[in-house]
Amino acid sequence: MTEVPLHFVGHAAALREVHDAFASGRMPHAWLIAGIEGIGKATLAKHIAEYVLSNGEGELGKSDPTSPTTRLVDADAHPDLLIIRRTRDEKTGLLANIIPVEEVSKVAPFFHKTAAHSGWRVVIVDEAHTLNRHGQNAILKIVEEPPPQALIILTATTPGILLPTIRSRTRLLELAPLAMDEMRTLLRATAPAASQEDIMAVIDLSGGSIGFALKILRSGTLPLYREMLAMLDAMPQLDTASLHKLADKIAKKADSEAFEALSALLIERLRQAAHNEANRHPQGRVNTAMQIWEKTKATFAMADSAALDRKLAFIAAMTDIRAAMQAPH
Repeated sequence: MTEVPLHFVGHAAALREVHDAFASGRMPHAWLIAGIEGIGKATLAKHIAEYVLSNGEGELGKSDPTSPTTRLVDADAHPDLLIIRRTRDEKTGLLANIIPVEEVSKVAPFFHKTAAHSGWRVVIVDEAHTLNRHGQNAILKIVEEPPPQALIILTATTPGILLPTIRSRTRLLELAPLAMDEMRTLLRATAPAASQEDIMAVIDLSGGSIGFALKILRSGTLPLYREMLAMLDAMPQLDTASLHKLADKIAKKADSEAFEALSALLIERLRQAAHNEANRHPQGRVNTAMQIWEKTKATFAMADSAALDRKLAFIAAMTDIRAAMQAPH
């Protein structure tokens, strides 16, 4: 999860809904926070946990840095808070594709313990859509028969993957993409060294996801994206030497963030192109654009799931795009 800011920006309706539920004394025992990746679901979950564990002191979404509860929650060290998330492989540094059921098995014993502080105990399952069937069934048992003063918060980018019985027993908080002014406020606070030009560029590219915007800035993806755009604009011409140089820059990154960000931006660019073709051109060109989009997604998905060479995956994707554009429609 990303670091929790002192004040939570955006999603006022969601904050108000949780506040009113807690103030009424009828707090649901389970919430499902849904929205696009990087929109602030995990951050909101921690703010809710902090608010509940402090028995509603202060204002939801506005943390008090002097509060012991705030400090413990921010450090993932509060004894009445358990966070379940995907684990990272010690050798590769990559996140596991699923939350292991061993992690989920910690939830029931945790809820059976006596609360150390306020009486409440809170479990956050971050990226609950990565639970396998065994993990989901284990969570379902807790959601169906929750102990008193127990709160479980699930976050999910794709809530439809969750069991219908889980979705029906949780209260949904669906977060909309952040507005431009909210993105600007967050980026000025979290990326103070970024230029105004770069801030506006990532706002345009990120689709209202502060997490994705920060990934683009943090990984130095913007200049790589601009190089890629120049290549796409020159299609079907493709300078092989320049392509290999750009692929080398991506592959040399110490972590996978630049590759992840650039591949996501390329996929979105192709999705937009397919949409535009559907509005302007005959069906044949639409089919070609859709095929390019689908094939590029598959190439990057295979590189991600099988830990294939990032350089080769990027070169293959760009080469396939050129081949598709050269083919007769």
